[in-house]
Amino acid sequence: MARYARTRDARLRAKIVASCRRLVEALAAKFARRGAPVEDLIQVASIGLVQALDRFDPDRGVKFTTYAINNMVGEIKHYFRDFTWVVKVPRRLQERSAAMQHAEEELRRRNGSAPMISELAEFLNLSEEQIVEAMEMGYMYRPFSLDSQVALEDEQPEDRLADLIGREDHGLTEVVEHASLRRALDGLDTRKQWILRRRYFDDWSQSEVGQALGISQMHVSRLEREALKELRAAIASE
Repeated sequence: MARYARTRDARLRAKIVASCRRLVEALAAKFARRGAPVEDLIQVASIGLVQALDRFDPDRGVKFTTYAINNMVGEIKHYFRDFTWVVKVPRRLQERSAAMQHAEEELRRRNGSAPMISELAEFLNLSEEQIVEAMEMGYMYRPFSLDSQVALEDEQPEDRLADLIGREDHGLTEVVEHASLRRALDGLDTRKQWILRRRYFDDWSQSEVGQALGISQMHVSRLEREALKELRAAIASE
């Protein structure tokens, strides 16, 4: 390391990086439990190793492995913070979620069981509401796939998650439009109302309407146009 710090020999640099391969892989495997691919973590840790190698000063009396591990862990944490969250959340919430995971592991190790929300809150000096919020952040880190199958307890999964998600109900939008139309229809005289109902709700032809009313098809056509014109005017006024 001292020789590389003096000479910056590229071959020596490559040799040092190769000698630290097992250390890089060990760190990557440790953090892989969070769901990120091991291959990605190895690359990120390798970047941290190279950066540590270029910045290391042997005159400070610190072991290179200690300095390199701190750099690699920092790079991995930055990777988790900036690239692995599917839904972007504020950094303070990311850090709180990570702190809660560490606290949960520590309390589980101490007590031999999963900690309660109140225990996590006391351990981290946070409110129980903040602990619940940090727990919910975990779902944003890696949400369920819409193709994942879901089922009630003790039942075989049958439905996809996407099949259970609510969709926009276009009928709700039409309620407002239909209300205006209904009020406009009520404002027409009885005969015009009857003609429009037969024509547009019962699919009668103008000839059939004319026969029922005892008037010509041309007369029906004129009354229909007048009724539609009155409807447009009434709806536009609203």
